Amino acid sequence: MTVDWDKYLSDEAKLRLPSVMKMAARTRGTISFASGLPHSDCFPMKGLSIKYETPESNFKKCAIGSNEDLANKLEADDEIYEACQYMSGRGTTFFDKWCHSYIEKLHKPAYEEWDTLIQAGGTFSLSAILRLLCNPGEDTILAEELTYPCFLETCKPLRVKVFPVKMDEDGVIPEDMDRVLTNWNTDKKTRDFKKPKFFYSMPVGQNPSGVTMNASRKQGLLDVCRKHDIIIVEDDPYYHLQLNMETEEIQSLLKFDRDGRVIRIDSFSKMLMPGMRISIVTANKTFTQKLTMSNELSIHSAAAPSQFIVYMLMQEWKAAGFRQWLDHIQDLYRKRRDVLLDAFEKHLPADLCTWNRPSYGMFIWIKINMDRFPKLDADKSDVEWAAKVEDVIFEQALDEEIQLSKGHWFMIDNLNMAGFRATYACASFDDLYHGTERFGKAIRQVHAKLYD
Repeated sequence: MTVDWDKYLSDEAKLRLPSVMKMAARTRGTISFASGLPHSDCFPMKGLSIKYETPESNFKKCAIGSNEDLANKLEADDEIYEACQYMSGRGTTFFDKWCHSYIEKLHKPAYEEWDTLIQAGGTFSLSAILRLLCNPGEDTILAEELTYPCFLETCKPLRVKVFPVKMDEDGVIPEDMDRVLTNWNTDKKTRDFKKPKFFYSMPVGQNPSGVTMNASRKQGLLDVCRKHDIIIVEDDPYYHLQLNMETEEIQSLLKFDRDGRVIRIDSFSKMLMPGMRISIVTANKTFTQKLTMSNELSIHSAAAPSQFIVYMLMQEWKAAGFRQWLDHIQDLYRKRRDVLLDAFEKHLPADLCTWNRPSYGMFIWIKINMDRFPKLDADKSDVEWAAKVEDVIFEQALDEEIQLSKGHWFMIDNLNMAGFRATYACASFDDLYHGTERFGKAIRQVHAKLYD
């Protein structure tokens, strides 16, 4: 299937051309007086070493690796030079090649005309994609009814309106998306707006709900998007945080995408270090070329030393060691999830709230049972009352010195729902128990104050 990808581009993206300064870059065999590249003698960094945990010790002991250790396999001096110098909008050539191979082996895109691009973290990737596809004050987007707040906050200054699609314990409901899009021009909520260009989703360990979209849902989602000719942005930072040992590694939407309408964001923040600020965008070549042009006139690329450090680590660990690392962090997060769930069973009032058991990611969604919090204010709608109950529980929890993320921070439109996002990612085991005890006390206190 041949698709005219240019029709999705924003006006800004259509006007982008390759930077003339990049065209002036030095090529081998050419003497250049055109490029303003500093001479390598002016770079103070001549080498790099990293202290890293080793797979052989089950990540309990450290070794030190350097670019000199890679000299037999790599042109380390050339890589140090490239990491210090201005570079392509695609990133360093060595890490660019590694990222492309990583996506090809792991996700196996189902069409041929795809490419990867190194970007400066998932949040920047999302911002760049929004500017690639959306005209301010004109275009619209679909997303799960509970979604990532930074996505909503990025859309706001671009004046791009987001519309919700219903979700359940298996993620987005394709039938509801089909209903929304089919009735777009007649529904009073949407008829005055332009039909969406894309659907934004976190399909694995979704933030905030913790739910993961199964294969059937992913195929259904692709079918609906193909029917209505819209793009999917698959934001997947929690892909490697698999928590159920018996679960097979889940498939990316790229494996279901036969014609190139998925833009995927992979991040190193959760599986390695967020301070690296490195992500990978995978998309059709029209989109990756335009994103590269945007980089040329903004960030150039993700920081080259960060690319070099991650690349060196992968060369030291090799594929088997990287797999061991992923198993290692999955085990750590699995233990943390189980501790928090055990604390919930012991300390949360099951008659006043319910919670899920995530199979991926960092988050558990706690839903307040609104049947046990009947409306006391006749002037408020059910939606307003749910928000009020959530606010009161939130404030009471702060009084008990425990803070969770309010559910309404994640809602595109206010829902007849009160809830909270809890994470087991960072707190100590003791704090997971003590914090849960305090939160359970806060819920009970609010209920008692309102109804006793």
